[in-house]
Amino acid sequence: MPNTTSKQNFNLFTFSLWLLSAFSGLVLLIYAYLGIFSRHLADDYCSVDFLDTNFFSALWENYVNISDRFSNFMLIAFSEAIDPRLVSILPALMLALWLVGIAWLFFESSRFSGKTWDKPLILTLTLLLVFLALLQAPNRFQILYWRSAMATHFAPLVFMPYLASFILRSLFVAETKPVAFWAFPLIFLASFLIGGFSEPTVLVMISLLALAIFSVWFWMKRPTRKTALTLLTWSFVGATLALAVMALSPAHAFRLGSIPPPTIPVLFARSFRYGVDFIINSFRTLPLPTFFTVLIPFLIFHNLYLSPRSALTLEQRKRIYLLLAVIPVLSYLLIVASFLPSVYGQSFPVERARFAGQLLLVVGLMIEAALLGCAAAQFSAQAGRGLPLALIASLLLAVSAFYPLRAAWLALGEIPAYRERAALWDDRDAKILLLVEQGQTDIMVHQFDGVQGVKEMDVNANHWVNRCAAKYYGLDSIRAVPEDNVP
Repeated sequence: MPNTTSKQNFNLFTFSLWLLSAFSGLVLLIYAYLGIFSRHLADDYCSVDFLDTNFFSALWENYVNISDRFSNFMLIAFSEAIDPRLVSILPALMLALWLVGIAWLFFESSRFSGKTWDKPLILTLTLLLVFLALLQAPNRFQILYWRSAMATHFAPLVFMPYLASFILRSLFVAETKPVAFWAFPLIFLASFLIGGFSEPTVLVMISLLALAIFSVWFWMKRPTRKTALTLLTWSFVGATLALAVMALSPAHAFRLGSIPPPTIPVLFARSFRYGVDFIINSFRTLPLPTFFTVLIPFLIFHNLYLSPRSALTLEQRKRIYLLLAVIPVLSYLLIVASFLPSVYGQSFPVERARFAGQLLLVVGLMIEAALLGCAAAQFSAQAGRGLPLALIASLLLAVSAFYPLRAAWLALGEIPAYRERAALWDDRDAKILLLVEQGQTDIMVHQFDGVQGVKEMDVNANHWVNRCAAKYYGLDSIRAVPEDNVP
């Protein structure tokens, strides 16, 4: 890493990276802590079938009558079978897994490119990416703290970096020895299971794999080109099969209702329009996060590539200019791909289904900013001779590193409300279990509001949430009424 210092033994740039890592990590620790207050909500109660019947029978019943998504069902069933209280541990666990997966992907990607990044840079970029993505999530509560939505829309994004990292590592190993025979079916199975979490993420996955196959076929000149094409094809087939399995599910009739889906031209026209609307709305409603999503990567890579320390060749500069034009287009098309399933279901994507699109927007902006930083570094080194550009960029980065503290302060302010709601839920749960022990089968419980768009138990015992909750507790019926009406 460049030695950008204001004193001989003090590297201001490295210090800024550690500062940014520390403050971004602090926010993520608070987000993880909030997860301990997660409890069963809405669809979570329906998981009783995972324990009352044979797993494969329940999986088939879910596939035929409830939802075409099968991997999220398996994750929820696994969680519920271990311990229902695992619902309060999953947010922190999934967040930790995501961080590890992204860090591994950064390492393998940089090594594959021939220029391995050092640990401080990988740590900073990993924490920054996850922080910015969750900060700008359309509904962070649903994505992280509602298990049913987390298992559908967040989990596949957690596992995708592991698949990509494994493929890149296999290609690195293939430089010296053949890839093990078991790697190909493993990649196929992993792609199939990751694809089975939800349609928006599997369409993004298929699009990325198709792009990777095309890029390898068209540009890659390494001896491992054939191995790369084989690995990517196995993954592509696995993800495509997952989409096909979901598309053939009889449960589509339940999800779509009586209104027929739009025609193909209408589907694509709406998706492309919604993609533009989404991006514009994100910029309008999140101006400050968007600004720092661009500024921080720009400063990091501007400092890294200040010439003459890291002078780029003419060919490398041309590649950067090409990518600067291509990345926004690719990001937009991937966002559109993530929107297609929701538009097929006759709607603009709900908040939790927009998280994949938001992540793609954040990643696209960060890559674009990093490329701009690289290009600007080469120009500014020539135009700004005699100026302490490295020092200025490092100082700006150090100041920008304090931005996550604002998010940390806001997240800390949410703790009392989360804690109070968890206490209310625990109290209600204890009372329900006591009534069940007493042999009651039709009960009334204390009503409290839903949270962040997630439905709570209703006063109507026939509401689907109530029916699932009654089944979960082994009751005939359950109603949620104002506290004064609870006997």
